[in-house]
Amino acid sequence: MTTWAERLRSTFPGRTRTGPEVATAPAWDLYAHPRQVPAAILTARDVDDVRAAVRFAGEHDIALSMRGGGHSGAGFAAVTDGLMLDLSGLREVRVDPQRRVAWAAPGATWGDYDAATQRYGLASTGGIVSSTGVAGLTLGGGVGALRGLHGLAVDNLRGAEVVLADGSVVRADDEHEPELFWALRGGGGNFGVAVRLEFAVHPVSGVTTGLLVWPLDQAQRVAAAFRARAEELPDNTVADLVFKRGEDGEPVIVVIPRVVGGPAEVPLIDDLRRAAAPTADTVAPRSYTDSQRFLDEGARWRQRVYWNTTTLRHLDEEVVQVLADYTESAPSPASAINVEHYHGAISRADPASTAVGFRHARYNVFVEAKWDDPAADAENRAWSRELVAALEPHSAGGAYVNYLPRDAGQARIRSAYGARNHDRLRAVKAAYDPGNLLRSNQNIPPAEHIGRCADSAAGEFSDSR
Repeated sequence: MTTWAERLRSTFPGRTRTGPEVATAPAWDLYAHPRQVPAAILTARDVDDVRAAVRFAGEHDIALSMRGGGHSGAGFAAVTDGLMLDLSGLREVRVDPQRRVAWAAPGATWGDYDAATQRYGLASTGGIVSSTGVAGLTLGGGVGALRGLHGLAVDNLRGAEVVLADGSVVRADDEHEPELFWALRGGGGNFGVAVRLEFAVHPVSGVTTGLLVWPLDQAQRVAAAFRARAEELPDNTVADLVFKRGEDGEPVIVVIPRVVGGPAEVPLIDDLRRAAAPTADTVAPRSYTDSQRFLDEGARWRQRVYWNTTTLRHLDEEVVQVLADYTESAPSPASAINVEHYHGAISRADPASTAVGFRHARYNVFVEAKWDDPAADAENRAWSRELVAALEPHSAGGAYVNYLPRDAGQARIRSAYGARNHDRLRAVKAAYDPGNLLRSNQNIPPAEHIGRCADSAAGEFSDSR
C-alpha cells in the first residue's frame, strides 16, 4: 500500500524527505527537546508549494507543522509522524524606504530582516538572536529591543498574506479580513501559514548595549538600583536582568541595557555602575545590527531545553530572593532566568488592538532550562516548573505564548491570552480552520470543537503529571 509520505514524494520530487532521509536532514530545530520526528519534510520553493502542502495535509488528515527559523522553544517546528513544511528557503526581505515599509517571506530570519532594513537606517521590533525566524516570533507577539519605542513586533505588523487551511490565499489587514488580522497578531500559527508579512519600519541607528555583570550576592543592590529608575525610563531605554551562572560556574546577575540613540550619559547605566562595581562591563555604542546579534553565541544547536514563563507585578526584594535562590539551585549551569522590563509603547498600546495578553505586566520572566544529558530531563523541567510556581503569588497574569512550554495545556494557554481574547481567538479559529489542521502550536481549538485540540502533546512528558 502506498503511504501518504510516498504520495507526497511523487507529488514533490526532489523536495521531499521521507524515511531515513528525515533523520539525516539538516537540523530543523535549534533545540533538542524530546525530539519530534516528522514522517516527511517538504521544502517549499514558493507560495504554490505552501498551498499544495496545506491542501495535501488536509486531504490526508495529517498533522502539519511549519519550520521558519527553527527557534521554537517548545519544538513546534516539527510534529511526530506528521508533515513538516520547511519554509527556511523563502528568505526574501524587501524594503520601501520612502513609504517606510518592509516585507518578509516566511523563512526570513531577523538577521536577514535587519540587514535589509538597516541599509536604509530603518528597523522594527524583532528578535535579539539573529537566527530567530521573523514569522514565528511575530505571530506570537514579538518582544524585542525596540519595545519601548515601537512596541511589539505585532504592533508594527501592517498586513499579512496567509495561506488558509483550505489552501486559499487571503490578505489580512485592518480593512481585509480584520478579525483574522487581529488573531494573527499574537495568536501564533493557529490560523494559517503567513507567507508574507508587511511591517512599518522606523529610523534606528546606533544602540548602546552590552553586559553588566556582578556576583549574585549583589543581586539585591543591583535590583534596587534598577527599580529606582524603572518607572522613569525613557522609551528609548529598555533592560533585561539575567540570573545565571557565569563562565567560571559561579552564579551572577547580569543587566543588559539597550539605549537606542540617545545621549552618551545614561542615568540607568550610571546608577547601576555606582550601586556595585561590576566584574565585567561590555556596555558600549554599537551599530543596530551588531546590537541584534551580540547574544547569538548563547543559542546552541541541539541543546536540550525547557522554556517556561510568568509575568510579574513588581521586582521587590522577595521576588529577587526567589530568583537568586533558584539560580543557586539550578541543576544545570547552562540554565538562565531572564527578567524583561516592560514600559513605553508596549504598555501604552490598546490591549484590544491585538491578541497578546501580557501588556499590562511590568515584568516578564523567561525561564530557560538548558542541559545536555537526557537523563537530566526530569530534574531540569521540575526546576523550571517549581520556579514559576514560586513566583505565582507575584504574577500579573497573562503570559507571552512564545515562551510557554510544549506541555502548557489548554487551561494555561487560555490564561495566557485572557478569557475574552481566548474566546475571540476560538471564534476566529472556527471560521478559518474549523478542522484544526494547524495544531502544531500553542493550540487554540475552534469554538465548540474541543475534542481535537493539541493539548500540549499529552503523555509526551511522563514526568509532567
